[in-house]
Amino acid sequence: MKKRKPDKRKYLPFIFAAVLVIGAAAALIFLLTQFALEQWQERQTYLLSVRLSSQEITTELCTSMCRFAGFEELWTVMESEVTLTVGDWQISTPLMGVDLETFPLKPVRSAGEKSLGSVPLLLPGEKLFSMLTDANGTAITARQSKILAESIDSTDQSLTAQIVLENSNPADNSDAPDNAGNSGYLSAETAEFLGLVSGDGLYMDADQMRTWLSDHGSSASVHLVWLRIKGKSNAETAERSLTEAGFQVLYI
Repeated sequence: MKKRKPDKRKYLPFIFAAVLVIGAAAALIFLLTQFALEQWQERQTYLLSVRLSSQEITTELCTSMCRFAGFEELWTVMESEVTLTVGDWQISTPLMGVDLETFPLKPVRSAGEKSLGSVPLLLPGEKLFSMLTDANGTAITARQSKILAESIDSTDQSLTAQIVLENSNPADNSDAPDNAGNSGYLSAETAEFLGLVSGDGLYMDADQMRTWLSDHGSSASVHLVWLRIKGKSNAETAERSLTEAGFQVLYI
């Protein structure tokens, strides 16, 4: 007698039920993971860079931004274009005047305490040195960039630089060279470094920068602020409102 083959169809309901159970468990795990992620995001803080190029950001505008849900802190940022020369290397970059006591910078190395005076004190970002070029436009090497960065806190001789405020308008232009033309005489000044921070920016104490700009016939204006807001949904709401109002908003 032939053996009768088992009817596999009778197992189909069990297989189907198992697939449903596994699928439901996977969906539940996914939903719980998403919920946990959303809860975590609502507990995090977000930094927004908020720029208004068409006009200055006034105290009134800053006050309005402070009313956003989840608002924690606001920092104003002054900006002026400068040329920074370190040894044989240079770069044109925005110089940003901020409150160094509260602005959210991440220190990488320190050159020690220095008193604010007539000498410009700078805080460059560690990536800024890797963007330097020589007079011919040749990019600095990684090794040379590292040497400069490590020289900032050297005990033998701390690193200094030359800084030029572009488009300056000094009151007395009598010492300008004959080939200066009509662009204004730009005089280089020796600057010292306070240390090194993360990123690629170039920073100065806001009060010192106001005085420094004034000495060069320029004035400080604010077209950029940083906002710290708690909660992803709050940050997204603030971003949407600011964008609709004509601001350029970036997450930092």
